[in-house]
Amino acid sequence: MSDFRVGYIYSLAPIHCGGEGDLGNILEIAREVHTNFPYIPGSSLRGTLRDEVKLMDETAVDTLFGKELDKQGQMGVHQVWFGDARLLWVPMRTMSMNNGKDVFSWVSCHSLIRDHAIIAQQNAVIFPNQAVGNSAGTYIVADAQIQVAQMSDEQKQATALAGTWPNSLITAVKPTWEKNRIVLPDADFQVLMEHSLWTQIRNKIQDETKGANQAGSAEVFWTDVCIPRDTIFYFPWGYSLLKDKPVTSEQHELLMNVLQGLFQVGGQANVGRGWVQGWTNNAASPSQIKVGV
Repeated sequence: MSDFRVGYIYSLAPIHCGGEGDLGNILEIAREVHTNFPYIPGSSLRGTLRDEVKLMDETAVDTLFGKELDKQGQMGVHQVWFGDARLLWVPMRTMSMNNGKDVFSWVSCHSLIRDHAIIAQQNAVIFPNQAVGNSAGTYIVADAQIQVAQMSDEQKQATALAGTWPNSLITAVKPTWEKNRIVLPDADFQVLMEHSLWTQIRNKIQDETKGANQAGSAEVFWTDVCIPRDTIFYFPWGYSLLKDKPVTSEQHELLMNVLQGLFQVGGQANVGRGWVQGWTNNAASPSQIKVGV
């Protein structure tokens, strides 16, 4: 019997997972090739979880993630795997033209909801080729005016997350998320991901020893591009147990303490980037899984 689970990440700070390519002084982020949407590579997620488990138990980390490459070129076999963490809901500052008030909304698109439904084994529905949300009306999203239709009950069910939210988010964040969601067509969402991500310009302050004319002056050093805080991701994960030495219940609980807690992913941890709250739809021990080779 295969073991397939769904995990979630709620970002508590901007996330920067470096991308490829030379963009001068712009630090780009990792993006999917086929959508150009930002994401967290599974290798980054796996690496940070491995480091957290290693701090608590070096024997457990080798059993779960496999031994690291040694001088003889030998590696251990992993028993837990993690896929890429994909976007699901991105926060946007919106304005409702119905009441003239700013509304904090989460925005997603048809393909992301469809793919999440497949991974979470939930029923998928067809969304119209227009924006739908919890509250119908005219909205301004990223300086674009859009007409939002009322989301049906079936569409609301299709956007639900699997499992139970963590206690740290269920009281305040979950009720707000349930009331403030907009689903856009894929093309409109792609424009947002190209032009509406979180950015910060870093300045380089000139050394006072370089002369009075330059002392204290600043020049642009680089520009960060980040996935904003309050973004919700989902990722597949599971166990592939060995026959001779499968993961124990104690080792599983150790991993759950990390996976369902606070951890840091991506770069720039020295300036507070990448802190997230994680959780999963299935925290049961893998003891009943049929082991492999």
